[in-house]
Amino acid sequence: MKLPERTSLLIFAGGALAALVGAAFTKSKPVHKLAVHSVAKGLQLKEGAVRKVENIREEAQDVYEEAKRENDEAEALS
Repeated sequence: MKLPERTSLLIFAGGALAALVGAAFTKSKPVHKLAVHSVAKGLQLKEGAVRKVENIREEAQDVYEEAKRENDEAEALS
């Protein structure tokens, strides 16, 4: 389906207007402050998740080592 030329022009003008409004919106101080706080919160969440995964890994390693030690002791008694 071919769009009429006027519709194409309107779509282009709408996109250009949206880009201009978006550029002006992102330069405002409240938006900048919100973006900075959002990124900071995201980094905090990431750091917390990394700590949780590291704890899980360490606990799993401990369980593995204990099971391995018990298995080695059982084989030594056999």
